[in-house]
Amino acid sequence: MEDDREQRMEALRARVQAKKEAALSGGIIEEELVVSSTELTTELSTEEQNEADDWYALWDKDADRWRNLAAAFIFIGSILGMLSGAMILQGNPTELLNTSFFAESEAVDISGTALEDVEGNGVEDVLVELLDATSRALLQNTTTDSFGYFAMENVQQDLHIIVFSKDGYTTVERTFVPDNVGLDPVTMKPGNGTREESDDQSISGWTLDNAVGLSTAIGLLTMITALLGIQSAVEIRRGKHYRRSQYLAAGALFSRGLIIVGPTLILFGMIVNLFAKEDFEDERED
Repeated sequence: MEDDREQRMEALRARVQAKKEAALSGGIIEEELVVSSTELTTELSTEEQNEADDWYALWDKDADRWRNLAAAFIFIGSILGMLSGAMILQGNPTELLNTSFFAESEAVDISGTALEDVEGNGVEDVLVELLDATSRALLQNTTTDSFGYFAMENVQQDLHIIVFSKDGYTTVERTFVPDNVGLDPVTMKPGNGTREESDDQSISGWTLDNAVGLSTAIGLLTMITALLGIQSAVEIRRGKHYRRSQYLAAGALFSRGLIIVGPTLILFGMIVNLFAKEDFEDERED
């Protein structure tokens, strides 16, 4: 641009000089060509304005490209989040229960100890019987060792009754649901008769209802946050509210599209959007 302007000025000076020489050599001055400083300044100002306009036009074009690129990244990441949310909502909760976190065994091994009431020492040769809670049918039986310890294998995780009995001690009947934690120690008190106990332990692990509720909540959260990302992409395309577009995109980071792929794309889109910050209407007004 500077070279162009210099060349035009040189050509203008040359034309003025040629006019003067022609008038002097021919003895006739047809017309005096006068170039005022105002005209020259006007021409220079016009050139500078055109150059500035070209620069701003180029800047606006680049800013539009940044905004479009940011909107594309955030939109794609949000769509992945929508797909992930839909897959979670449509998934089979029973498959979720089969993972190690939610797994629930059908049968477990149980163990415990029978202790004296006063001294707290283990009571040997206590008969331990496992009964069905409904029919009271005998399922397994064993006796405690010298430390009062006993164990039973492959006990179904249903409601059972376990009975501890020995001559000279009060019989203990405990209603319980087996789990992998083990039974609380049983206190053997001298005397006769039967003492009933109830262990309110519930089956460990998650039930199907728990799994359905959890997966539904996660799916809905994923889809809602993905919608925030789509709205952010729309705001970026409009180019009106920079802060709003970034806040919406930040919320969309929780959309979990393909675990980390979607959030990574959204985060990259937020970074790209920084380069187009000055192109938003609210930033120009500030």
